[in-house]
Amino acid sequence: MIPQDLSHYVVLWGPGILILIVLSYGLMRIAFHWIDRTMDVKRRQTDSAFEVARDYVAQLAGASRTQADALERLAAAVEHRDSLETYQHQEMLISLKALHRSVGELLEPKTPPGGREVDR
Repeated sequence: MIPQDLSHYVVLWGPGILILIVLSYGLMRIAFHWIDRTMDVKRRQTDSAFEVARDYVAQLAGASRTQADALERLAAAVEHRDSLETYQHQEMLISLKALHRSVGELLEPKTPPGGREVDR
């Protein structure tokens, strides 16, 4: 159906449609702003959780390194004794040294081909 008086309808509905478009645009901008702020808060929470986990793993690795150093000193002290126990526990000493070496390799900072150390 084509309206008889098109200018009459344009005058009646034109400003209302323009106001509706402006209000829709404003509400959409508010929604995007709210979503962006919510995502920023979630990102900061995730970053702080990862930082806590990273600190915990670093402390655990430091404790493992300390324990491996103590075990290596103990193995070295036992290794220098000349007794029957030294020969019986030779396999244990080898495994303790390997444990110390592997913990040391895990905790060493990695250097990529560029030459800078990777921050853990």
